[in-house]
Amino acid sequence: MTLTSTLTGAACIAALPAVAAAEMTAMQMAIEAGAETLGSDEIAEIMVDKTVKWVAASGDKQVLIHYGDDNTIEGRLIGGNWTGTGFYGVTTDDRICLSWDGRDAGRLRCLHVLMIEDTPHKFRADGSESGALVRIEDGRSF
Repeated sequence: MTLTSTLTGAACIAALPAVAAAEMTAMQMAIEAGAETLGSDEIAEIMVDKTVKWVAASGDKQVLIHYGDDNTIEGRLIGGNWTGTGFYGVTTDDRICLSWDGRDAGRLRCLHVLMIEDTPHKFRADGSESGALVRIEDGRSF
C-alpha cells in the first residue's frame, strides 16, 4: 500500500461522519442534540383542550389551532383568510395524528412531538420538521 492510498483511505474514513450527518433527518439531528421525544400522555397534556400557535418550520405560516377535548380541531391562519376544521387523535405509540377536512380527505397525518428547549416541535413521518408550538393556552382562544 502506498502513502497516497493510505491518505485517501484515511480521508474517506474522516468524511464518514459528515456524510452520515448530511443523511440524518431533522428529527434525528434534534434527538442527537438532546431533544426529548414526548410520550402519548405528555402530548395529550400539552395539546388536548388547548389552543396552540403553530409556526411552520419554514417560518412562512402561523396558525392558531384548537385541539378540542372531543378530538376535533379548528384552525385559523394568522394574517390570512384560511380557517379549517377536522379531527385528531393521540396514539398509543407516542404520536398525534390529524386530518383537516377537505385537504386530507379523511386521511390521517401522524407526527412525532419533540421538546426542544422547552418548546414542542412536530416532526413528520419522514423526519422533516413540520413546525413548533410557540404558544399554548388553555381552552379555545379564537
